[in-house]
Order: sequence, then structure tokens, then C-alpha cells
Amino acid sequence: MTVTTFLARPRVLAVATALGLAATLLPAQPAEAASRIKGPYFGMTDSDVSTFPSARPGAVRLWDSGVTWREIETAPGVFDFSRLDAAVNTARSRGSDVLLVLGQTPKFHAKRPGASSFYAPGASSAPKLTPWKRYVRKVAARYKGRGVDYQVWNEANVPGFWSGSPAAMAELTKVTWKVLNNVDPRAQVVSPALATRLSGQRKWLRTFYAQRTGGARVERWLDVVSLNLYPLTNEGPEASMKLLAASRSMLRALGVTKPIWNTEINYGLQIGGGGKARDITRRKEAAYVARTYVLNAANDVRRVYWYSWDLQRLANTELTYATGALTPAGTTWSVVRSWLKGTRSLGCSRAGNGTYTCTFKYGSGVKRVYWNPSRKASVTTVSSATRLTYQTGGSTAIRGGKRIGVDFAPVMVRSRR
Repeated sequence: MTVTTFLARPRVLAVATALGLAATLLPAQPAEAASRIKGPYFGMTDSDVSTFPSARPGAVRLWDSGVTWREIETAPGVFDFSRLDAAVNTARSRGSDVLLVLGQTPKFHAKRPGASSFYAPGASSAPKLTPWKRYVRKVAARYKGRGVDYQVWNEANVPGFWSGSPAAMAELTKVTWKVLNNVDPRAQVVSPALATRLSGQRKWLRTFYAQRTGGARVERWLDVVSLNLYPLTNEGPEASMKLLAASRSMLRALGVTKPIWNTEINYGLQIGGGGKARDITRRKEAAYVARTYVLNAANDVRRVYWYSWDLQRLANTELTYATGALTPAGTTWSVVRSWLKGTRSLGCSRAGNGTYTCTFKYGSGVKRVYWNPSRKASVTTVSSATRLTYQTGGSTAIRGGKRIGVDFAPVMVRSRR
């Protein structure tokens, strides 16, 4: 199991009240100012490393994959890399970048061997630094030049994953950066993933990024900021963007300007220690996937890792059935990638009736993605519109200036301008 808020224990506040945000969308910008959306933007967690997602993601995050530190170093100084080797080889052979989460701590290297954990006693403890450095050095040397990046920890602001302080995590981040920079300077150091769903988690985030270690703010010792943007149980992608806006505001106030990756996202996760996610329709699952990747791209999130390709029952949006066959959401994952890959975001707008329009520029034209998360509505296509595509992948020719119906399931209209 993962994750953020399925197992989180802090008191919950209503997100709308806690955030008090009127808007969550970045303003429109010229196409030349936006980054081109590349393959690694489309990431997934692949928990079963014996298989590989048929959608061929551009990036794979290895978490809940049997390849944490405590599963690799099986006794002091004894390392078994067979499972991790297989995962890296499989991902790289299919053109996917790899993000390896470096924790959890083997009990025999834990400063607090009895620390409670979601996995095993001591796994959430801060490690002794000498064996940590040795482990990071061995991993970095083994995969140097292989397209592997490294995340310091998973959800350090959730007690079952990390029982240390923000200051201890800042020190561990600095140590990790120094080892990796020495062994493989091209590998990106991704900050510990931080949950953002609860007010206490966001407070921890602010405290962590205010830390100074090694004579510098903790931002000095990382290349990427990692956020896990799960909203509350009954909320969808638009609420997730409120969490992004609140987190980004805190980071900017502290002078943190590094790129942001959304390293875990799904919907319907329960709070407080158990329970199946609230079911939604398969069509809505697919809509959540499409809206997630469109909104994150429009809000300058550089990578999004769906949790997870083969997850069953924990969250409400599944990409595969238990048989491994694609759900409609799994199909839509590939469809939305075809919409966005190679484009540059021109930003999103929201009409008074709640209808979203997100615009993306590509070589020979413009793509506009429309939806309304709460009601049926209509939009008028631009005069140069040529084709309408549904989240299922089906499409039809369309005339410019035509009114089309929209609801919670996004549609994409291609036009010459």
C-alpha cells in the first residue's frame, strides 16, 4: 500500500475553508514562454515490476515495488539488486525514465529500531548516515548514466513513512545530494514527496522548506520539488489544483523556485485508516485522468505520476481491471497523452458557468480542451476548428463556429489557430 491520506492520521479541515482560494489557474502565457510537453511528463507508478504498463509511460516511479532500501539491503552490507535491476532494465528498454524512491530504513540501520511504520519496525526512522551514504553511493554507481533519478523519501510528512523531524529530513536531503552529485551529477535529486491534503501536512511542508542545513536553505540540495496532490475523498482534479496553488504560494514565499513534479495522484482515497474508495462511474474515472493531466500541464507541473498502473480498490480511478485489461480510464490515459505531447500550454480559463477551456499550441495549429465538472453546458468552437476528439479516442470532423455540448468528460477540438 501507499500513500498519503488513505493512512494519514492528522485532523482534517475542509479544503475550501483551509485554502480560501478564488482561483487556481495560472494566467495565459505566450506559447514561446511555455515548456514543450515531453514524454516523461506522462508518468506512472508501476507496483508490479514483473509487468510493464501497455500504455508505455515516459517515466516510471518505483514505489511499493519491492525495491526500497530495506528490501535491497537484506543484512548489514548485503545487497540484493535483482528485483531493482529487472525493474530498471524493463523500464529503460521501453524508453521510460526511472524515479527510484530511496527509503525505507532497514531496522539494523535505524536510529530508532522500534519506530512504528506502515511497513516494518524501524522503517520510518531516520537512518544512521554512514550506511545511508554507502547505500546511496552503491545505487548511484550501479545505475549511472541509465536515466535513473532519485527521490529522497516517500511522504515524509506522514508519520507512518517518516518518524523524524523536518530538520532531520533536510539533513538527509543534503547528504543524499552530495553523494549523488559526486557519483552521478546528471541524476536529478527529487525532494522527499510531501502530502498536501491536510492542513498539518502543508504546515510540515512549509517548515521543511524553511530549514537551513550546510549553510543553505534545503532547496540548495535538490533539483525538483515533489508534491503528492491527492484531494479529499469526494473531490476531483480541480480541488487538487487548489492544493497545488496553496503549496506553490508557500514555496514562493520561502524563495523556492525549483520545478514541481506531482509524484502521486488518484482520487477517492479514504482518510483515517481504512475503507474502500467511493466508487464512481468508469466514464468519470476516465474524465478524472484526462482533467488531471490537462490541468497539471496548464499549471506548469513538469511531471505527473499516476498512482498506480496496477492499483486495485485503494482509490476510485483504476487504469486496469483485475485481469490486466485496460479500463476506460486506462484508454484515456493514452488518449490525453496524444492530445498534449509535443504541445505548449497557453493556459486555461474558466467561464462563469464553470466551463473550462485549456489551450495548447502545436506545430500547425491549436488544441482546445473543454469540460464542465458540475453541469451540462455548451461552447462555440473557433472559426478554424476542424476536428473534435472524445476522451475515448473517437473523433469526428467539425465545422468552425459550431456549438457543441460539454459535461464532466473533456473533449478536444483541433483548429488551425
